[in-house]
Amino acid sequence: MKTLIKTPVKTELNLKLIGVGLIIVSFLLFMLPEWGVGATDEASFGLFWMNYSLTAVYFVVMLSKGVFSFKRPFRHLEYLYLYLVLFIISCYALNRQMSIFQDSVPWLEAFITLFCVTLMAYSFRELLPKKLNQVLLFVLGAGSVLWLYYAIYLLPLYIISIFGVLALGMSLHTYVPLWVAICLGVGVYKAATEDRQYLRTFVAGAAFPVLFGIFYIWQWQNRNEQLAFSGNDYVIQEDETLPRWVKLSQQLPADYLTERILKTDLVYQVPTGEFSMWDMPRENFEEVKRHDPLVSLAVLLLGEPNLDRKEKIKILESIYDARHQAEERLWSGNNLKTANVVSQVRIYPNYRLAYTEKVLSVHNNMAHSNNQQEAIYTFFLPEGSVVTSLSLWINGREEKGYLTTKSKAQTAYKTIVGVEARDPSVVHWQEGNRVSVRVFPCTPEENRQFKIGITSPLQQQGEALVYQNIYFTGPSTLGATETSVVYLDENVNGLELPSNYKLTRSNTYKRQGNYSQDWSLRFNAPALANSSFSFAGNNYSLTELPQQLVPFEPQQLYLDINTSWSENEFEQVWDMAKQKPVYVWDGKMVQLNEQNRAELFSLLQQQRYSLFPLHMIKNPEQALVISKSNGVSPNLSDLKDTPFAEQMAEILPQHATISVFSLGEKLSPYFKSLKELRVIAPLHGDTKQLATLLQNKQFINTTIDHNTVRLGQSGLAIVKTNATIAGGTAPDHVLRLFAYNHVLQQIGARYFSKDFIEDALIAEATQANIVSPVSSLIVLETQADYERFDIQKSKASLGNASMNGSGAVPEPEEWALIILAALIIGYFTLKPYFLR
Repeated sequence: MKTLIKTPVKTELNLKLIGVGLIIVSFLLFMLPEWGVGATDEASFGLFWMNYSLTAVYFVVMLSKGVFSFKRPFRHLEYLYLYLVLFIISCYALNRQMSIFQDSVPWLEAFITLFCVTLMAYSFRELLPKKLNQVLLFVLGAGSVLWLYYAIYLLPLYIISIFGVLALGMSLHTYVPLWVAICLGVGVYKAATEDRQYLRTFVAGAAFPVLFGIFYIWQWQNRNEQLAFSGNDYVIQEDETLPRWVKLSQQLPADYLTERILKTDLVYQVPTGEFSMWDMPRENFEEVKRHDPLVSLAVLLLGEPNLDRKEKIKILESIYDARHQAEERLWSGNNLKTANVVSQVRIYPNYRLAYTEKVLSVHNNMAHSNNQQEAIYTFFLPEGSVVTSLSLWINGREEKGYLTTKSKAQTAYKTIVGVEARDPSVVHWQEGNRVSVRVFPCTPEENRQFKIGITSPLQQQGEALVYQNIYFTGPSTLGATETSVVYLDENVNGLELPSNYKLTRSNTYKRQGNYSQDWSLRFNAPALANSSFSFAGNNYSLTELPQQLVPFEPQQLYLDINTSWSENEFEQVWDMAKQKPVYVWDGKMVQLNEQNRAELFSLLQQQRYSLFPLHMIKNPEQALVISKSNGVSPNLSDLKDTPFAEQMAEILPQHATISVFSLGEKLSPYFKSLKELRVIAPLHGDTKQLATLLQNKQFINTTIDHNTVRLGQSGLAIVKTNATIAGGTAPDHVLRLFAYNHVLQQIGARYFSKDFIEDALIAEATQANIVSPVSSLIVLETQADYERFDIQKSKASLGNASMNGSGAVPEPEEWALIILAALIIGYFTLKPYFLR
């Protein structure tokens, strides 16, 4: 019996090293799903049993070596510390299956890892110097507060877990935080008997998170008060055309604290009155749900902010660019990941265009075969680009999309997905050069595959043309593979591609590896082809159209001031503009003068972003708006059904295009959408360039020809003319780009009007088969589904774009119509010669 109590030193060390070895193995097993291995629910549960088994093995070893007994459990704490680290890993492995706690925030993950490493090191305290032991005790003291928090949090489960002990002891995990807290208390008590300095160090460590928590809660209270006062300011302000959330998002600091306050009950797990573990975030804000003890304590003590759910989401969309996460969801997508991407890019150098196809495979990690989830992707397009094809694989066969009105596509998708739970996919236009793609159902039985095709103008940068990869957000791409192929239709000079693209055949470059989001290629711009594309009696040809300066002398200037302006910029602009009437918006138009300018600038600079009311400008054809942005603001669609939007819809269609000078390259989403719709004509530069323009009385040409559209930053325009002679070798993408930009041009300032959707716009979008504000592409499971929702395939359309040709190949009945039309035209053309 004495040999069991007094273990030889060598045996003690070996036993500890066994514990350390088991911890390393358990940790590596735990990390496998994080590295993309065994990420399914079934595999993760199997890994948990391996973690749990390693914990049990070490427990049996401790019993067999006599270093643990139920009568005196705390006699040999150094082994118990290693055992508890194993149990902590097992706890978090089990938490993947039974979400008592949502995923820990990054700082918490790092601190728990540090705590476990410290606990392992402290089990060898006899071999360590006193100073190092003090450092370890400081960390353990801080950790004791965290584990005491967890122990209290799990109190409601203690009685229930007693009855679950018989189920292979799984419910013992409930008590691990309590055991850790008790062991730390006993351990510091024993250390204090050796040296009181150890106790002081441990208490100092415990005081650190307590004091930081008090500071955090004090900050939370101050930010809650700021929210309340900003809400009060909204009540008493003169301008009531914008909703309350706009005022709040303009005034709130965009820091970590504001983000956490806004994401309570959306992302962060928070308690209600009973402080129960069952209070989880609601699911329809698509972001990984998190547990942060600081947020939980702040909400427990101070309550949630006085904001409704819609206001929180709108503010997050505006100042944190959370539009993808806020997309409406009919089904969950929590267990989806992007498994594979195939990217093909065809470059037309002489036409300065590109067509990109991306085929994405979506994998469902859930183990249950009947689990259906919805995949939602947001694709970010280069300026002027348009979606021109959509396909969904159904029963192993590629089914191409039909173009229809946006409202019909929404109705069909919501009916089939929300009620009938069958196969559709749909792509919708979004503001800010974005589109959203939805795919349903994604099941564990097989990867779901869809394809999207995008036509883009190449960007002109000096003497070079640049293609920027089209990227997306959606189900995680961690571990996703990609095959990327670039086809050049012509030889080019000065080609610059990422080094991992290898030439496989003439003008074809290929890369295989992990998915890569951020890449581009560039080459010297060749001469622009003079060929056109002909369709339905019209020719569409490309022409170079660099920004042209024309005489322009503004009679009044409007300063769009927000936090992105510096005082120096304001002073410079004021010095060059003060000879003219200069106005700012402060709930009403206020003319600046020497007496009020400093005060108004200081006041307006506090706004995180601005929404300058262009409809309040008098004589817009003689006005110049000077703006600057940090890239933050609501979209136009966020403002629909507000008095502000209604006034814009009533007044702006009567205005000429408004000249805007942007200090810097960024436009706010608000101005970016207005640029897409040709409501504003922006020019970018600095204060020196602005001074030159004002001195020379010049600005870019804002006149828009009805049959000419400008293509973003490409330096190109497309001109539509009547086709006297059909022909030309240009790709059909020329027509598609013209139609998209022309539709936006025709919508213009009528975007807020309820009647902006017209048959002529729908017909133009249908002819070119493009996704636009009035049209969407949708794939349904059967022909009967298309007929049920009155979605028809147009006979006078280019159809879906393709990688290896100019548009879709006509169907047999379409060929018949084409031949019949040719015969009729030929008959009437040649008839006079036969009658001579």
